[in-house]
This record gives sequence, C-alpha cells and structure tokens, in this order.
Amino acid sequence: MVFQQEVKVEKNGGEFVVKVRCNKGGDELVSIVEAFEELGLNVVQARVCCNHFFAMEAIVVDRDQESRDIQDITQAVLKAIEKHGGERMLVT
Repeated sequence: MVFQQEVKVEKNGGEFVVKVRCNKGGDELVSIVEAFEELGLNVVQARVCCNHFFAMEAIVVDRDQESRDIQDITQAVLKAIEKHGGERMLVT
C-alpha cells in the first residue's frame, strides 16, 4: 500500500498532539522519539500501529516549559522520517 505521508501537529493547552502516517521502511519510531528528545519534549502518551504502514499519535509536553512552535516540531518530525525514505510529505 502506497500513500502520501502525513505529519500533523496541534497544540492543546500545554501539550502538543503529534500525528504521523507514512509507509513502513525503518526505525521511524526511534527517529521520531530522538527528535522529541532533541527538542526537549517528553512523550506523555503514544499509540503506534505498524501493520501495513507506520502510524503514530503522541501527546508530548515541553519539559523545559519553553514556548515551542508547532512548525519546529513538525520540521523535526519530518527530518526524522526523511532519514528512512525521503518521500514527499503532506504537512497539515
């Protein structure tokens, strides 16, 4: 199954909801969690599915209480996924 990849980040109070969907191809989960770590974000809750494709929905919070930007998080996740294929992304 081939489809357009998607990364969506929304702010909900002090939390960010990050939704990712892409083709399977490597260690997407590890790369995304490493990107969160580099930004100083803690994962509060996450759901991952990787049967036919990779999908993740995570709630993350800024451990340093800095004001993170949705665009910064989106770009970090895109970079993490591009390490495993570089296919075109849909950012919403």
